[in-house]
Amino acid sequence: MSDLIKKVAQRITVDYCNLSIVENPDGFLSQDVVRALLLQDCGIEVVVGSNLQLRIHYELHYKVSTGRRYVYICKSKDTILADMKRSAHVVDFSISDVFPLFADKALLKKQPFEVLDILHSQIDIRKVSLQECTLLVQAIAKDLADKKRKSADYLAKQLADIELDWNKATTISLVSQVLAKAIKEGVYEGIENKIDEINESFQNWVDKEYFATLQSNALLKAKSVNKILPHIAANREGDEKIALLVVDGFAYWQYVILKEYLGRETINIEDGCTLAWMPSITMLSRQAIFRGAVPQQDYKQSPENEKKLWVDFWRSQGLGSYDVQYISDKDEFAINEGIKCLAVVTVKMDEKMHSSSDYKDLYSLTENWCPRIVEQIITIVNAGYKLYLTSDHGSVLSYGWRTLSQVEKVFLYKDGSRGARHLIYNNKEEQERFFQENQDIRMIKHDNWMSIRDNHCFVNDRTTMLTHGGSHFLEMIVPLIKIGRL
Repeated sequence: MSDLIKKVAQRITVDYCNLSIVENPDGFLSQDVVRALLLQDCGIEVVVGSNLQLRIHYELHYKVSTGRRYVYICKSKDTILADMKRSAHVVDFSISDVFPLFADKALLKKQPFEVLDILHSQIDIRKVSLQECTLLVQAIAKDLADKKRKSADYLAKQLADIELDWNKATTISLVSQVLAKAIKEGVYEGIENKIDEINESFQNWVDKEYFATLQSNALLKAKSVNKILPHIAANREGDEKIALLVVDGFAYWQYVILKEYLGRETINIEDGCTLAWMPSITMLSRQAIFRGAVPQQDYKQSPENEKKLWVDFWRSQGLGSYDVQYISDKDEFAINEGIKCLAVVTVKMDEKMHSSSDYKDLYSLTENWCPRIVEQIITIVNAGYKLYLTSDHGSVLSYGWRTLSQVEKVFLYKDGSRGARHLIYNNKEEQERFFQENQDIRMIKHDNWMSIRDNHCFVNDRTTMLTHGGSHFLEMIVPLIKIGRL
């Protein structure tokens, strides 16, 4: 455990109360990395939001929790309702509180957590003069930069040593483990060229094998998302209870993070992967999961239609509608009595992905999300279900190429036809014209659609974003994990 995080936790919490309300003007406690470490190392969940959002959390989570510890970050303690204050330890906090003898308080507030963490371990309670403050911080920052460069070189070599066989799940697993470590250590930029090379290998595989894979036999393995339900049905024994958990927008490297949390539980985990439907968008790829077949372009994506697909599939397998349940984020997470086939869909991770500015943001948000999804997974497994966890697509950090003109948009299909990384056409001639006239961006063209192969997107060339819809391996290869009792 970080000594700094331990000291911070001691400052903002007390043993006799599971809720702290903290006024933190410098914003230190709101940083994603700080929140993730407080949760991971101390079991403290930091909640940031408006007074109304804190009140809702207080009623729906804190008041019904059994032993969970929370810290609410507020702009002003004076605006918090009295009954919440009476239930909580109320305190002010600034990062300078943990460095009482560090003379330059303003300099402290400008430093990232990784610098502060090392600084705390070096000075502890030693008095540091104003002049020494700057020298210390500069030396730490330089040392960190050197270590990151060396770490990036080491991780890039690890990636280079991986045998790339896209017909084996070990490939995406090994690549994702290295990628997750690089993101965590803040050195993704140092391995990005190697990720591009790996993706080039995947694109070659796509051209040779992807479309044939969509027609593969589902008995032994669900190689693509349209085969997940046929695979589950073919391998379901008798009245065995099965559950399908679909996490929208969940890349395989994020599963690497989740697996660390799942590893603390007494459950059996069987790793695996499957391929998203291309273009890798929810309307098509998640539809393919729940249809258990080729998706339709005129489909309207909604929980209601998804539920209907789920029920219809299992009715075709001889079950009644009373044997089947579908739960989305808008529903209460409560499993009905006698359910044999349960589906749970959450879009929370997809929302976090689209709101993230880079992989580092998404890593922290994923860590914050993991404990709650683990609770649901354990609840499902303890209820006697064999659980399959999967996703409809992952995501890729993309760089703007250019926006489409109004004329270029005219010939696109309709709903879902235009995304940041894909285009669906209603005019084949215009599709071909666009493809031929824009050779400076790498696209795969098939039927009436096109998807971007590399890490670019149809937005302003000064923009970066986490998104999906293309054929990059990070958005196309998703987890398909089996979880059950030991």
